[in-house]
Amino acid sequence: MTAIIFDMDGVLIDSQPLHYEIDMRVIKACNTPASLSMVTPYTGISNADRWPQYKAALSLSPTVEQLIEMSEAMMREVFQETEIVAITGIPALLQGIKALGLPTAVASSSSHELIQMVLNRTGIAQYFDACISGEDVKIGKPNPDIYLRAASVLGLPPENCIAVEDAPPGILAAKNANLTCIAYKNPNTYGQIFTHADYVVEKYDECLPIIKTIMERNQ
Repeated sequence: MTAIIFDMDGVLIDSQPLHYEIDMRVIKACNTPASLSMVTPYTGISNADRWPQYKAALSLSPTVEQLIEMSEAMMREVFQETEIVAITGIPALLQGIKALGLPTAVASSSSHELIQMVLNRTGIAQYFDACISGEDVKIGKPNPDIYLRAASVLGLPPENCIAVEDAPPGILAAKNANLTCIAYKNPNTYGQIFTHADYVVEKYDECLPIIKTIMERNQ
């Protein structure tokens, strides 16, 4: 059996630009200049890991806890105001995966609240057997814990699981957990390097043939 585990931001929905905007707004609210080039290196890193790094790098005055609270409040506001749709090709890919009888999960650095809101608003919640959040592990991506936990919840060894990611921290998390990794080259997730991915795709219709090849190898 092979399982497919999806990251969310930049993989299921094209939300990474929203996260960049949220980070820049919070930094500016701390009376510190912010730019896109400043926040893109933190792509795919959870709030709990990202904001201590911002605070140290930029000498932000609020506590880490306050920065995370500001970020989460801003996130809820922005996501509620924004139309959220699945990335082109995702619904068809999920249907194809389910037709093959494969279990699926989300493994996202985002909160459970945001994951559930996104899955419900995009109409793809029914395709997932489990959701693992950065809230469920002590150390976020690129640490392997989130993928090890997702594989365990699905009842499969990590080497029988495929991760779909769009940024280096997630790709490294998957590879550190011994998963096969397909990197989706999202045009709005800036400056990402896919060196450690096993496969790189630009469109989701490329994924199902890859998954079938991996399934045959795992038999």
